[in-house]
Amino acid sequence: WFAREGFASPQVVDAGRWRLYVFPKIAAPVANLHRAADGGFCALTGTILYRGATGEAALARLYEDDRGAGIDWREAFGQYALLLGAGGTIRLLTDPLGIYPVWHDEDFTAVSSSFLAVVNAVGRLNADPQCIYEYVFQGTTYGDRTLFREIRLHGARNRIVFGDDVTVDAYHPPLAREVRDAPIEEHLDRCLANLGRYYDAIGSAFGDKVDTALSGGYDSRLTLALLRSRGLNPSVHVYGHGDDADVLIARTVADGEGFPLEHIDKGDAPPPSRDAFAEIVARNLMSFQGHPADGIFENGTDLATRMERCANGRVALNGGGGEVFRNFFYLPDRAFSVRQLLWTFYGAFDPAWCTGAFDEQVYLANLGRKVKRVLGIEDDRLRRTDIEALYPLFRCRYWMGKNNSVNNRLGPALTPFIDANVVPDAVAIPLRYKNSGIFEARMIARVSKALAAYPSDYGHAFDSDPPLARRLRDRLTYARPPRLRRMTFRVKNRHPAERPAWLREDYISRVIDPSLPYMRQFFRIDRINNLDQYNRILTLETLFQHTRPQTARGD
Repeated sequence: WFAREGFASPQVVDAGRWRLYVFPKIAAPVANLHRAADGGFCALTGTILYRGATGEAALARLYEDDRGAGIDWREAFGQYALLLGAGGTIRLLTDPLGIYPVWHDEDFTAVSSSFLAVVNAVGRLNADPQCIYEYVFQGTTYGDRTLFREIRLHGARNRIVFGDDVTVDAYHPPLAREVRDAPIEEHLDRCLANLGRYYDAIGSAFGDKVDTALSGGYDSRLTLALLRSRGLNPSVHVYGHGDDADVLIARTVADGEGFPLEHIDKGDAPPPSRDAFAEIVARNLMSFQGHPADGIFENGTDLATRMERCANGRVALNGGGGEVFRNFFYLPDRAFSVRQLLWTFYGAFDPAWCTGAFDEQVYLANLGRKVKRVLGIEDDRLRRTDIEALYPLFRCRYWMGKNNSVNNRLGPALTPFIDANVVPDAVAIPLRYKNSGIFEARMIARVSKALAAYPSDYGHAFDSDPPLARRLRDRLTYARPPRLRRMTFRVKNRHPAERPAWLREDYISRVIDPSLPYMRQFFRIDRINNLDQYNRILTLETLFQHTRPQTARGD
């Protein structure tokens, strides 16, 4: 199965009742198995920086520390699944926030960082309607449930011990959710010290072999500032049309600072031939864990650009998660109900596009239970600090997880802003500092005044606090009632959008039965006006036509 996904032959380790297959990364293999002299081992998939090292050196240090005084998690950065073996027992841990996903069947007889490998290992599959709707509406599934009832997502804080039996226990501590009411300078000191240790580790492990994006926003600017302030010269790229604001701003920064910029316009590539299209979709299905946020119907540029980012041993940095330093949900500083939060940010759907299999109240109730389970609460009332914690624990973990997994199967990949050594102090920042990007702009200016002085997508530079017009505009957004916000998607998607070639029937029919027999049970296909959701519907149809699950309606 892994050969079908594009992997080379694995290293195999037998430990008691268990057999471990450790596969090299596809485009840029790195050492991911350390066999110790005492017969034990340390294996890792994903990317970790430990005590300034990565690869074999990091694994050796992890194993040595685990056998001695214990792993120092303050010195562990990255997203990964770590396996420590000794005496016929294997212990599995993921990064504390679970940004690197691991899936398993109900009995833990198959456990893998490949969702499709676990799917392949399970005989009979039953689709989960709740997760079908979550994926199409939001681009991912939430909680430990997946598209198939027989497959679960491993809990981020938990440790799995594989011995004579399988045991699961809590290992990593829960994320603290208390605001620290201190001057903004104190918060800047803490957060930049945490990021400084992380980026020092990146420099120590990779040097200039770093690839990062540059756009007109906060996160890519902060990433570039942190790299260049350490004397690193990363490869920098920008995606978009030539006249997009992101591209124009990135060019201005690159020209002003005198570094090369690679511009990639994915939309500029001609549509693939119909004959080649089926091969592109089949490759995407295998490469993107079967159901990526963007769907698998595209012109073939996505996988190619990801491969290029990790070429020649480079680590691909992702600036996602930087909104942990900002007011991501655009809500005022007060408590909200779970339902109000869902209306605010998880209302990107139109019930009129669904068949009778969809019940909006049941859908929201199920999603609300997942929110409370992540936070470990029973109350329907969310403190504002709970909502801030939901950004890394709920939004980032489930929405970013598969993307992080896809990048890591190709080569080294890191998402520094969503890390257990960074997030706690970010969650502790008072909301008044996060509003209108004040805090993150000051971080950029503190690290590099030169980079902060360039314009941004927000209509102003980052070398001073946002102008009054920006702050007033944001306050109007904060004040919009959640009941009103839930209608935004429906209003914006009243009319159908023009479909690119690869979303038209003459292309679709080269891949799947264009009548979409599975998805027609859940959606009124002719009413779908949103291209992203239509792509995800086609993606699920492709996955289901390959796996043929039962689709009986359930909660």
